Parts: sequence; C-alpha cells; structure tokens
Amino acid sequence: MIPMKKIISLIGCYAMVFGMAAAEPDLSKAKLTPCARINGKVLVIEVPENAERGVRGMILPLDLVPYRNHLLQFRVKAAGTGISQPPARHLGLKFMLIQTTANGRKFYAEQSGLSGTFADKELRFDAMIEPDAVAGELRFSMQDVFGKLEYDLASFRMESLLVKQNADHICEYSDAVRSRPVRRGVMSPIRNQADEENFNVLRDWGVNLMRLQLNTSDAWARSEPGKYREFIDDKIENVIPKVLDLGSKYGIGIIIDLHTVPGSALMTAESDGIYGNQKAIEEFLEIWRRIATRFKGHPALYGYGLINEPKQDRKSRIDYWELQKRAAEEIRKIDPETPIYVTSNQRSSQYAFNSLSPLALKNIIYEVHSYDPFAYTHTPYTEKDRKEGKAYPPYPGIFYGAMWDRDSLRSRFKAVRDFQLRHKAKIYVGEFSTRASAPGGDRYLADSISAFEEYGWDWTYHAFREAKIWSVEYAGDADDTLRPSDDNPRKKVLLEAFKKNRPR
Repeated sequence: MIPMKKIISLIGCYAMVFGMAAAEPDLSKAKLTPCARINGKVLVIEVPENAERGVRGMILPLDLVPYRNHLLQFRVKAAGTGISQPPARHLGLKFMLIQTTANGRKFYAEQSGLSGTFADKELRFDAMIEPDAVAGELRFSMQDVFGKLEYDLASFRMESLLVKQNADHICEYSDAVRSRPVRRGVMSPIRNQADEENFNVLRDWGVNLMRLQLNTSDAWARSEPGKYREFIDDKIENVIPKVLDLGSKYGIGIIIDLHTVPGSALMTAESDGIYGNQKAIEEFLEIWRRIATRFKGHPALYGYGLINEPKQDRKSRIDYWELQKRAAEEIRKIDPETPIYVTSNQRSSQYAFNSLSPLALKNIIYEVHSYDPFAYTHTPYTEKDRKEGKAYPPYPGIFYGAMWDRDSLRSRFKAVRDFQLRHKAKIYVGEFSTRASAPGGDRYLADSISAFEEYGWDWTYHAFREAKIWSVEYAGDADDTLRPSDDNPRKKVLLEAFKKNRPR
C-alpha cells in the first residue's frame, strides 16, 4: 500500500480528475501489486516471461454512491512493449472498473485485450453506475501476460456523460398501440423506394412492416448542407407520399427512418456531429415538424424513427437522448398519437440500453439494432480469401474467446429485456442481419428471430434489395461472387417467420 501523500505528489492530476460534485476516492487505500511501480507520473508494470499468471498493476477504490445512475467515461493513455498475446480476449491489458451493489452483485466494464508494442494509445470505456452501487475498484493493470505496460496517470480522466432520467417511469400506450400485434418486415432499399414491384414481392413474402430509410451521404450531412436539404426535400415531397400510398395498398406499415441526420449522428475525433452543431439541431427538429405535419393521419404511417444509430462518446452541446426528446416533443405538438421510435447510444446497441432513459411521453417505442457478434456479421470475405484457404468463422462458433450459439445470443439481449420489463416498454428491432456468404447464416437469423418472438418485439430485417451481401435473394461462398438465388436457407428462415404475420 502506498502512503496517500506520496500518491498525491506523484499524481497531481487527481484533484482535477475527481473534482466533480462528489467525494474524492480514498487514495490512502490505493495498492500496487508486485511487478508495478510509480515512475514520476507513470505507472510502470513489467512482468517477466516466467512469471506466474495473475493481475499486476494499481488498484484504486472509488466511492460510487455519488455517481448512481450516471454514465461515466474513463480514459487514460498507455504504452506497451512486447506484451504477449493474451490467452483470452478479456485478458492482457485491463483498464477496468468493478462496481459492487448493495446486495453484493458485481458489474464489470473495461477496455482489455491489447498486446504487442504500441505508444500513446488512449484507452477508453464507459460504465453505467447501478442505482444501488456502493463501491468501485478501478484497475490500471495487465493480467495473465508478460511484457511492459506504462499508464500515463497524468492523462487519466473520469467524466459523467449523462444521468439516467425517469428511472422509474412506466411507459404509456394508447389502446390502439398497446393492442398492435407483432409485425415482421424489412428495411427498405436506399434507391427506387417507390417501386411498386418491390411491394408486390413483399406482399407475396408476407411482409407487413417496412422501415423506410432516408439515407444519403454522411459527408453531405456534415459539410454540404445544400445537397443534404435537396435530398430531404425530395424525400418529403416525392418519395414518402408514394411509399405511404403503396404501404396502404399492400398492407405494409411504414416507419419513416431519418437515417442520415443534419450534421451526422456519428461523433468523430474531428467533429461532434449534430451534437455540437446548433444549426444542425434546429434543422433536425424542423425536418420532424415537416414530416409530422405532412403525414400525420396517413393509414400506412406506423411510426417516426427519429435518428439512426447515434454515436456520442463525449460531452457536447446536446446529448443523443436530449436530441431525441426535443424531436419527440415537437412531433407530439402536431401528432399526439403516432408512435415515435427512440433508440440507444453506441449505434443503437443492445448494450447501451442500461443507460437509456425512457421518455415521459405517450406511445414511445424503443429501437435496438443487432449485429452481434460483429466479427461474424461484418467481416469482409472475398473469393481471394477463399482461394487462399482463409476460413470464414461459422455460427455457432467461437468469437472473442467465447462460444456463441442460440443461448448466448439470447443472453446478450439482457439489457434490452430488463429495460422492457422495468418500464413496460414496447421494443422494436430496427436492423439485424448477417452476410450472405457467412456459414451458418440461416441458423444465426433463426436464433435471432427466436429471441425477438419470445420477447414480443417487432422486427425488420436489414435489408431488402439494398446490397447483395445483405440480401436473401443472393447466395454464394464470398462477398464478390454472390449470385441471384430464389431458394436458399436464409431466405427460407425469413419467409417462414413472415408466415406469423396476421392475414391482411
């Protein structure tokens, strides 16, 4: 154990790091393990190759009571030299928070798994602090590997990104919305969205729900507002009306999805996107006022999808939830009944539902996207890869050092299911898919749909006639050799699921 005065003198940044409206951690209880030392303001961990397995580094206790219901972000810079490959993805470098609740349960958040040699690498993770958290343990460490790791303690930051609102809210739904049967459908194409032949095909498939994606260049949204506005104007004036009318004709409910928002929904290292751009925020709200005013009451209008896959990873002018709240409030001034779809952070991740706040408005439905494990759904695979003998990992199979099958896939919706039960919320899976060439794709889709059906969630498959790699109308062994296919296992899974839609 290191004396408190020595730590404070070595790490002068602590007062700033923890200088928020909460008690500072008890630095007198910070501990260094064997193989760890402080050099100036750098924590140095050197583990020899013949060392026994274990955790090495600095362990710092935190009082988490002041941060209950906060989404905290932890950051620090690190450098590694010759760090061995960890035996599992969750081992190796471990920048980590362990929180303990009043009943003794433990929750973990971390960045881990790095190996090799690297310099000035920013490590970052977010942690939603449980409402009954009592204690935390922050670890700057490495586990079950050898090599040298240096943490720049002067760079350490802990910041509250948001506070969960309406923690005990019970969602309110009108009788008409509450009694809606589960609907199953597809994402629209990006182009030719008002092609009636598409609706003919979807009717034959048994589809009764479409997520109409207003999807254009993210570069236009960020830096060419004139082109972006021309795109939106065309959709509102010429495309949405035709799609809604086709939806009425073919019995398909339409969710209007503002897939690309002014300024971009994605923060980058260079830009805060819409979250830091007041003009973009105002334009976003005006777009939704226009859409609600123009299309409220249309019989095929199934809902308003406010924003696609928001990604906010630092403080800004407005956060992703407040942005959606303001848009929902504007829509409700115009249209008090049509459902509004609100989504989670981290690109509509199921894991971000633990920090998602419900809106205290009527007929709000909560949207999640499912592409997990991402290494299975999104790893490119070409004919060249196939000829070189590189195997695409199959499902079920091992990803990130763990087995993924129906049970593990289902378990990873826990945060969404907990949100649903706690707030009595309706849930919608706006996107899920896997590549046409991925082995076991039919099983993956069937297992995903099985969970959605068990929980009573509406869903739309990504996507219909958008790209070959996601299409169930194509099949093949690699992304670049896909061929049209009228009958393949993935398509059979979808068509069988669509049979559950009520006859129109």
